[in-house]
This record gives sequence, C-alpha cells and structure tokens, in this order.
Amino acid sequence: MRRHPALLTIGIVTTIVGIAMTATDNGVVVVTIGLVALGIGGVLLVSLAFLAVGESEDRHRERHPGG
Repeated sequence: MRRHPALLTIGIVTTIVGIAMTATDNGVVVVTIGLVALGIGGVLLVSLAFLAVGESEDRHRERHPGG
C-alpha cells in the first residue's frame, strides 16, 4: 500500500463518512448518500487489496522469470 497512499486515504475517509452519515439517520436522502459513500469506499478498499496482491505477483514474476 506504500505506492497508493492517496487512494487508501480516500477509501478510508469515504467509508468513515458513509458510516457516519448512515448512523445519524437524518432522513432518507442523508442515509441514501451515506450508503452510497459506504459502498464506494468499500469497493475502493477491496480493489486496493486486489491491486496489492496483483502487484506482489508481478514483482515475484520479475524476480523469478523461470517460474
């Protein structure tokens, strides 16, 4: 995750904002926006996890070209 600190920060902040907006329960619009933000933050964090795995596999292939 050292290569993508901005994306990690955006994902965490978006998830926290989504949780906070959903928990306050100040109306349908606020809760809906909170759920959308929570979903976007969750997708971003899961995508970053898969990106980290893929990058580590690429580094392993570069170090061990024969398999």
